[in-house]
Amino acid sequence: MNPHIKQLLDETWTQLEQVYSKEQRRIDEISKHSPLQVGFRDYVRVGYQTGRSGFSGSGQQTGKYFVEIEEPFSWSDTAYTWDSDVDREQLTITSLEQEFMPAFREQLHDLFLSDQYGKRMFDYKLDWQLAFASEQPDEVYVYTETFINPVKLEALKQELQLFIDEKIYADLHHLPNERDLYFFANLMLNKDITPTDVQTLAPLFEYVDLKLFSFRSQYERWQSTSSMALKFWANDIFLQQYFDSDNEYTVDLTLRGEVIAEEVDPDELEMFLYAAMRIGKEDAEQRKLYLQYAVQLHSQRAAMYIKQGSGNVEHERKNEHFSGKANDVLQQIELRLAAEEEAAYSEALTYLCDLLEEGFPHQYKMKFSSKEKHLLPVKSLAKSPLHRFFANALQYPNLYPLLAQYGEKVMEEFAWYEDVEPGEKSVMPGTYAILGLGLYSRDYFPLLSQYMQLVDTEHQSAHNPYAAAFVEAHGLDEQTLPVLLNILLGSGQSAKPVKGLGDQLMQQGTWIPLVAEQLQTLEDYQRESILYLLFGSTSKQNAFLKQAGLAKK
Repeated sequence: MNPHIKQLLDETWTQLEQVYSKEQRRIDEISKHSPLQVGFRDYVRVGYQTGRSGFSGSGQQTGKYFVEIEEPFSWSDTAYTWDSDVDREQLTITSLEQEFMPAFREQLHDLFLSDQYGKRMFDYKLDWQLAFASEQPDEVYVYTETFINPVKLEALKQELQLFIDEKIYADLHHLPNERDLYFFANLMLNKDITPTDVQTLAPLFEYVDLKLFSFRSQYERWQSTSSMALKFWANDIFLQQYFDSDNEYTVDLTLRGEVIAEEVDPDELEMFLYAAMRIGKEDAEQRKLYLQYAVQLHSQRAAMYIKQGSGNVEHERKNEHFSGKANDVLQQIELRLAAEEEAAYSEALTYLCDLLEEGFPHQYKMKFSSKEKHLLPVKSLAKSPLHRFFANALQYPNLYPLLAQYGEKVMEEFAWYEDVEPGEKSVMPGTYAILGLGLYSRDYFPLLSQYMQLVDTEHQSAHNPYAAAFVEAHGLDEQTLPVLLNILLGSGQSAKPVKGLGDQLMQQGTWIPLVAEQLQTLEDYQRESILYLLFGSTSKQNAFLKQAGLAKK
């Protein structure tokens, strides 16, 4: 063997062993790991980096030999480097190809199949690369290969099936943990492990949805985990077969030449559409972008989705009073009124109710323009077209029953209108119609109370000022006080005391027994919240409790 090759091989292996020894100590300190992760490391790269080539990210030192055991991002540098007496110019393509590569490959393969650094060091596969750059373009040497450990691969398949049987399809009290679900989601999109088709994946993902739905924090984390797995598969595996990125910092892709329909795997395209639809529940823009890419890959179904939706709801309705279009896939409704009159709003509301009956998503955004710019007297609510539509419709008392019908149909716990970007302005479907009815008519107090019992107090805050608007609209009496308490119970966690409300209660002594009676039916944490929102300071709360005969002795 060429002495330069021999020296470099020894140096490289010494560096790699030092890195793996350090990594082994780190892995051994991890007490909890998922059975769905058979190993931690699946990548290694060694070589030489000059200032001209871009093998390992812009930050890596130049003119150095290196090893790295995790694939770097374009902006990162994870390589371990060292100086050597071996001049890169002494290494020819032939010596690297015929001497260094076979020797390094044999040692690495033996190490990969062994447990020298513990059973958890390597995953079932190892992507590895030699990348020796040079100042001379014709002296660049790159070799890439993937090793597979068949024993670990089979063990991983068995662990996945065991997880599905014992944690996914098992009884409700066998809940999968967050760590295992992360690996489960990614393994279900790994064709080495299981067929990546909708028929295999969708039932399992949706079963997890149902299983975790009542456990809200776990459910939300699972939605994020499954979406990230689908995005990775869509972006890094599926789309890369057909599209190029203009640059690494943009999400926009350009079709790589002409693609005929027969070149696209139908099962993969169906999986891509499933990914678009599932991700779209949380990210409507990403869903629309994926559907546009699918159209470029000759998906007729994606084209139909963009143009008119699934075909399961009435896509378009038009009469002398209004015209409406609805797309249940894009979760978008467009309304145009012939005139600002009761009949036009009545027809539009009827169309909305009919769409909901047909299964239209409760989470949607609306395109609507009007000369009338009514808004509810709750300043924290978004000034969106959706808000203006319902505020305008509320100007016609004859439409209140129809607005109530809509509100009853569209209310959905843990769901949000899509009229604003997710955040502090987000509100549950039905908010604008129901809060408006609660301000304009006492007939709809029961519906308002139902809304307040359903609203997500942990994540919604835009309705917090509603209590003050309610008192301003109706005042305080024996009918409004119980509703007001329901409103306060439904306030978001960031709600502040209603200015002057506690003073009003204390001044009108006849209301104190009524409030005290209501408080005694509540849980301790609910009672504490009500007292804070009514009175604010502890001294005022204590004064009320004493007068109401509820003070602790």
